[in-house]
Amino acid sequence: MAISITVARGVPDDAYARVVALTRELQASDENFQGVDLQVQRGDLTAVALKVSDGDDAMRERLLWLLVADALKGDPDSVMGALC
Repeated sequence: MAISITVARGVPDDAYARVVALTRELQASDENFQGVDLQVQRGDLTAVALKVSDGDDAMRERLLWLLVADALKGDPDSVMGALC
């Protein structure tokens, strides 16, 4: 089982790094993501800056989308903290 996270090619490198850090933190600390392959990639998304695909769990997909969107904003007050 793998979850794909695709961010737009134009997302700044520091924001991309926060998403990668988020996936590592989730795999280490959240039982919903432990043992799950989280694949982060850049894509040619034009209408949206972010797409998350989890074919096994729609609720987990939505949760991850919200967490990644927060990480992309770079808000140090986010639920995951600064991440980087």
